[in-house]
Amino acid sequence: MTETVTTGPGAADATAEVAAMLARCGLPAGPYELAYLAAEYPYLKAGIDMLYAVDAAKDADPALRFRAGVPGAR
Repeated sequence: MTETVTTGPGAADATAEVAAMLARCGLPAGPYELAYLAAEYPYLKAGIDMLYAVDAAKDADPALRFRAGVPGAR
């Protein structure tokens, strides 16, 4: 089986950013794993950025706790 490393515009930037994130987490990655993650990273980042682009979500408080029960009852 032959694997190829995807290259293209911005590939070096994505590779460097993914490598830095993995290094901060202490996760090892081989060259082909890094190439795959770097190729997918722009799409994942765009999807995450779209979640934050929703105007109603900008001012919302995060749901850090979930309390099951009747609202207002304590």
